[in-house]
Amino acid sequence: MSEMPIQISFSPLLRRYTLEEFWTLPEREDRVSSDLIGGWLFMVQMPDPPHGDIAARMNKALFKFIFANNIDGDVHHPHAAIWKDAEGATYLEPDMMYVSKTLATQLGDKRTSADIVFEYLSPSTSIYDRTTKADTYLALGVRELWLIDLVAVTIEVRYAHHEAEMPTWETCVFSQGEHARSRVLDGWEVSVTEFFEGIV
Repeated sequence: MSEMPIQISFSPLLRRYTLEEFWTLPEREDRVSSDLIGGWLFMVQMPDPPHGDIAARMNKALFKFIFANNIDGDVHHPHAAIWKDAEGATYLEPDMMYVSKTLATQLGDKRTSADIVFEYLSPSTSIYDRTTKADTYLALGVRELWLIDLVAVTIEVRYAHHEAEMPTWETCVFSQGEHARSRVLDGWEVSVTEFFEGIV
């Protein structure tokens, strides 16, 4: 007698998942992965090249600044995640994130937030990354979000702040000839022209 495969529902009207249930879902074979947001499953297309080149350049730029300024914090890559297992279970794997020692100490062994999250946009995921995923990071207390857009050749940096006691993003879009700037890591900036040189 063969074992019945797990029936997966992507509609919250039929099923909302706990974190434990999400972790036991079978891996897909069609280059599609899943995020969990508030117990809801979201299908996400796997990125195509030059996603890896963008990741390598941003990683190098961030580490160079951290080492040069003796900053005490950690940089994480997939499969490191931001997650919470309380009501509205959520599990997201950013393309890259920076977590300061101060925040890591506050969070303990559950990484429910990050200081800075980086997402490298693909045409198939751009809308999702800019809306649902970005606002989920905001709700989880992420202070800064970098969206690297290969098509528009821009680096969009969003800074979290509050308006009428509600969290919201302040958005700045940096184009070629400009420098994308961090407020969390004071003094860190990235030349958009140099960053995309040789890729686009």
